[in-house]
Amino acid sequence: MIEINYNVDETEWKKKFPHFKKYISKTVNETIKVIDDGIHKNISVTFLLTSNKKIKELNLKYRKKNKSTNVLSFPMQSSFNNYYLLGDIALANQTLLKEAVEKKITKYDYLCKMTIHGMLHLLGYDHKTEKQFKQMKKFEDLIYNTIKKVK
Repeated sequence: MIEINYNVDETEWKKKFPHFKKYISKTVNETIKVIDDGIHKNISVTFLLTSNKKIKELNLKYRKKNKSTNVLSFPMQSSFNNYYLLGDIALANQTLLKEAVEKKITKYDYLCKMTIHGMLHLLGYDHKTEKQFKQMKKFEDLIYNTIKKVK
């Protein structure tokens, strides 16, 4: 079982992305299914759905980058009360909306893409080297294309 928790601290999320739970949930489940790394127990992941201002503060505090971003991931990978706590993902709605327009894709498609990206970071993937980038991109595309078929 996958437990998904949502902390919405920015009211615009519910206005701009009224179906966020449906898309995030589908994406989390599909990512876990595709990246079968032997986690066969109860998994928990928490989402902070926030503003550019808040994600900028988090980005500065944890990554020493004084700018807003689309997604931040905070891997935990520890067990608690029969759950495997994968970690936390923060998403900023204003950045997602702006970047979706720039990339000419729907806001929900972009939400799915950024959720996949965050989930892969929680699962231990990164993109610091060219080899890591290619591997992560391959999985992002595979998962996204699988989700698009399921719609």
